[in-house]
Amino acid sequence: MRVRAWPVAAVFVGYLLLAAIYTWPLLRDRATRIASDPGDPILNASVLWWNATVAPFSDRWWTPPIFYPNDRVSALTENLAGESVIASPVFWITRDPIVAYNLAVFLAWPLSAFAAYLLVRAITRREDAAIVAGVAVGFAPYRVAQLSHVQVLSSYWLPVALLGLHKYLADRRARWLVVFGAAWLLQALSNLYFAFFGSVIVALWMLYFGSRREVWRALPAIAATWIAASLPLVPVLLKYRAILDHYGLSRSFGEILAFSAQPWSWTQVSDLTALWPHVLGDTSTELDLFPGLTSTLLVIAAAIVWWRGRGTADGAVPDRRALVRRALVALTMLLTAAACITMVTGSWRVDIGPLRVSMGDGSRALAAAIVLGLAAAACTRRGQQLLARRPAIVFYALATIVVMLLACGPVLAYHSTVLLDPTPYRWLMRMPGFSGLRVPARFWMMGVMCLGVAAGLAFARLVPPSARWRSLACAVAVCGVLADGWVRAMPMGDVPPSWPVVEPANRDAAVIELPLGPDFDAAATFRSFVHRRRTVNGVSGYDPPAYTILQQGLNARDPAMLAALASLGPLDAVVDRAHDPDGAIARYVTSIAGAKPVATDGVRTAYELPRLPAVEPPGEYWPIQRATASDGAPFARLAIDGDVGTQWQIGPQQPGQWIAVDLGVERAVGGIEQAISRDLLGYPRELAVDVSLDGETWREVWRGPTTAPAFLAAVERPREIPLRVRFDPQAARFVRLRQLGTFEGGWTVAELRVFARPRPGYP
Repeated sequence: MRVRAWPVAAVFVGYLLLAAIYTWPLLRDRATRIASDPGDPILNASVLWWNATVAPFSDRWWTPPIFYPNDRVSALTENLAGESVIASPVFWITRDPIVAYNLAVFLAWPLSAFAAYLLVRAITRREDAAIVAGVAVGFAPYRVAQLSHVQVLSSYWLPVALLGLHKYLADRRARWLVVFGAAWLLQALSNLYFAFFGSVIVALWMLYFGSRREVWRALPAIAATWIAASLPLVPVLLKYRAILDHYGLSRSFGEILAFSAQPWSWTQVSDLTALWPHVLGDTSTELDLFPGLTSTLLVIAAAIVWWRGRGTADGAVPDRRALVRRALVALTMLLTAAACITMVTGSWRVDIGPLRVSMGDGSRALAAAIVLGLAAAACTRRGQQLLARRPAIVFYALATIVVMLLACGPVLAYHSTVLLDPTPYRWLMRMPGFSGLRVPARFWMMGVMCLGVAAGLAFARLVPPSARWRSLACAVAVCGVLADGWVRAMPMGDVPPSWPVVEPANRDAAVIELPLGPDFDAAATFRSFVHRRRTVNGVSGYDPPAYTILQQGLNARDPAMLAALASLGPLDAVVDRAHDPDGAIARYVTSIAGAKPVATDGVRTAYELPRLPAVEPPGEYWPIQRATASDGAPFARLAIDGDVGTQWQIGPQQPGQWIAVDLGVERAVGGIEQAISRDLLGYPRELAVDVSLDGETWREVWRGPTTAPAFLAAVERPREIPLRVRFDPQAARFVRLRQLGTFEGGWTVAELRVFARPRPGYP
């Protein structure tokens, strides 16, 4: 047993040493700097720190100390529970979240390589082929493009899950189902993207390998294990969905399209790699999907050798099958030609006697051509043999192609030319969860695994096990794969300085670090996990609606914004002079009546803001008879139809725009409430409220900016955002809202209400 285990352990040690060189100086600077940059890695280090000190998915865990006053904001980013299997023990030993994060990042390379090695070793029983596959998966160029996303790098559980499936088919031992189920759950918890993307790979695996008659009986056990392993995810996913619904957060179609791969994405490579930027040009985006030349050539070479080697072995094809195949090939070529013509020339029409042939969109013809082409291949003797034997290399090679198509998102396009719409990914978006994934291009990490495994299997076919030169061939293949993705030097970012150097006067008070914004919030997020005080700053995959509005108010130096924050509870503002050279932010804070400095370290100063009274709730809402507006009058009724999903909107915002409502009878009016729903920037930049008894003579009863009321509304009801302004009760039948400001965006009124604010003795 020791003799068999030693080579496996030696391979893992080899991958560790290779990763140490590949990622240098990551291990050297593991405690002083952070891998990649101080942006997303700092957020992920904070999440891993939170996981190590608070039980994941517990009630307390859902509300980390960021994005005050919003709660349950853990659902706005990845939970990284799978990575915590590694990071938490490191943190418990070292008490250093940076060391824990850096080691989790470092181990993503050797663990991914070792998992692929074990998978290919089980399939081929070849050490050399398995070593090549491990390097191809663990050190692929795409990993360099994802250095700042430990959750994407941590794809090592899926090959282990597939290993369990292959081994179970081979010997039907239940322990391999346990391996499959445990690895699947850990992969899903490592990255919610991979919970969905990985499910596609597992489903394809079951369809390909499990559709043979002799293995049908194994499928129920595999499916039951998969379901059982996925059950712990159900309450987590439901909680995510409930919280995102509470905040009204979702991904727009345009946002998903922007992060979808394009056909040329596989020619783009990260500028951190050493070799290919000089040939392909360098970029640094989510769409750097270069697969690596060596792995690709291995798979192509194996396909060519197989095709040529089988050229005379098939024998004659029965006439009927040959006729069907030729007809399918002819139709495939015809449809492909028609699709290409349409993509070049646009829509066309040809009249042949009484017959009219037209095509307005080539995508359907292209999709039909693909289906018919596959059917034609299945009609060949080779296709029949492949279907009968189900070789693993064919599955992983075809899965790579399928993943490439899926990574292109809901529409496959070449620049402005649509090649395929809808794509298979659009079909997946109809399933729960897929429509919330912003970056379809990350599907390619599944492709990296499939291509690397296919490369190892191709090596096993190209290099006979008896060949004396197979060690040399293995070394050449490994060197080629490493050259494709070699990093010039692992980038390392600065770790945020600890806080608070300034000791606060009230440790129960929340904190806002100024300036607030994407360039500063990662550091503030990290410090919030140090002092564990609720912090207004935050960074995540989503921003709460209130946070977007808050940034608008702070950037405009609106004093009412800080006052609104202070009305929610005790608040300290910390101003970093290094980012406030002219003192403008400090003057902004001290413009709040009652604000006072309480501590300073010469660089940062903490100010205690006065606790302001909470805003009183509205009184009774009055029924509205009708609405009219300066522009889009026919749509003004949508602002009073009781449905925040419909809206009256006008834009851009300019002075003179108005919307008015008729209450039908005279009422005691004490304020208005206008919901802006999901149009977070659709509130009026400056508003006036007028009232009238007859609809002719108007009196202005309120005027001012509305960013602070919009912020408070987003905190209270983030899906609706019922912006309220209050004034002394007035007798009125008509109420009018007038736009006084300017803004490039529109003014949205999803629902307009008028409420009472009674005072003693008022009728």
